[in-house]
Amino acid sequence: MATYRMVYGDNEQVVKETFENIDDVQREDGWVVLFRGTEAILRVQEIHVQSLEQVDP
Repeated sequence: MATYRMVYGDNEQVVKETFENIDDVQREDGWVVLFRGTEAILRVQEIHVQSLEQVDP
């Protein structure tokens, strides 16, 4: 499992979050989806993702 830091949003609101215990990150059809186990815990349109990086726990 990994920890990811993501900055996402648009011109009016930007969110910076850290997600722990992420098993998988999938990019498909313009979406970024973070999975914990078999559950998608976050789904964001790729155009709104300003940065996504894996960080050491």
